[in-house]
Amino acid sequence: MQPFGFYHLCFLKRVSILVLIAVLFVGNSWAEWHFLPALDLEERYDSNMYLSSDNETSDFITRLSPELRLEDVSATRTFAASYIMHMYHFDRHDENNYIGHSAELSWDQRLSRNLSWHIMNSYTRSEEPLEEDPEYTGVRETRNMYTRNSVDTGFTYRFGQEDRVTISYLDSRLQNRDPDIEDDVEYGPGLELEYWLTQRHGLLLDYSWSRIDYEHDPSDQMDEMVFVYQWRRSPHTTLHVDYGLVLFSSKALAAEEGNDDYNVQSIAAGFGHDFGPLWNLTGSFGYFFFNPKESESGDGPVYHLSLGRSFARGSVTLTGDGGYRLDYSGADAEGFTEYRGLSLSSAYTVSPRTELYTTASYMYEKAEEEERTRDETWGVSAGISYEISSWLTGAVELTQRERNSSDEEDEYRDSLMLLRLRGTYEWR
Repeated sequence: MQPFGFYHLCFLKRVSILVLIAVLFVGNSWAEWHFLPALDLEERYDSNMYLSSDNETSDFITRLSPELRLEDVSATRTFAASYIMHMYHFDRHDENNYIGHSAELSWDQRLSRNLSWHIMNSYTRSEEPLEEDPEYTGVRETRNMYTRNSVDTGFTYRFGQEDRVTISYLDSRLQNRDPDIEDDVEYGPGLELEYWLTQRHGLLLDYSWSRIDYEHDPSDQMDEMVFVYQWRRSPHTTLHVDYGLVLFSSKALAAEEGNDDYNVQSIAAGFGHDFGPLWNLTGSFGYFFFNPKESESGDGPVYHLSLGRSFARGSVTLTGDGGYRLDYSGADAEGFTEYRGLSLSSAYTVSPRTELYTTASYMYEKAEEEERTRDETWGVSAGISYEISSWLTGAVELTQRERNSSDEEDEYRDSLMLLRLRGTYEWR
């Protein structure tokens, strides 16, 4: 069996080859390309840089991030690629100095009138205890290096004005130096079918099979299916009914007392209404049923509500979410987790060059795997940005975040203050 590093290196090489092919493929149309270099300088004060529950360590952190982004949009192709190098310097604890990397690739190519191909890739190399991807909510209790690479590629065939079928394949890989967190590889195919019976009545079917192979533990396997009925009640209002089914099996859970395989069924009804350019409202409400093969079953609400309001000088967005999440990859993955959360964000333009912005969020999570845990995480931030010139922007931001948990080792409190200068240039 080849080591994880071997497979990871192979995937990076494959992605690099795909980027090269993309560049060669459009080599005769450089006039359509946009080159967007940027440089970001950030000075941050972090009151708890390890996110520790009982040994808070503060420091001033300088981050210099050169960035390059390439974009191209034509009648048959949409291409975007970016790369950022993050150079971190710690004023008091320089043993934590490191260089991180992040890269993204998005390429959608029409192969014929009805057939298209896409690939999306994201890569991160970091030592930050919290990942930027909201899908991963765990906290690393050390500043060890980790990398995550995710690739999603597939083909879409359109057989009607709004009818399509997409076949795709996902591969996501985690490597890290933390001895308490296993490396893993998650992979599997997916199928998405959208078919409109009439102009007002449509069906959507989404199915995926995935498997997670760990460095030492036995594998996990999931089958996920979502069936959606859509009804365009009017040109501005769409209603839908959703049914979801997840089948989960794990040899590791079967070997542990009190844990076993399970399935989750959910049903929800939702709506979307177009109020015009100033308002945006979508929502869905339902219930899920958690059914282990041997242990006690459970249930809970599933809901989503998003309300947005735009006005002359800014916007406000309120979002609420609740339901369940399956997390078996990465830092402190807790398996089946019930959650509910609320977030509020706003932006206000004080002058043509000055903008104020705020965000606030709250999340409650209850995990059922291994020992039952309950976590409450909230955060609030406020900032102001100022356009110094057409190519240079400055910002000041304050952030407070805190996590309360039934496991005292998972608790933390953190205050952040940052100053940022960002310069950009567009070359066409």
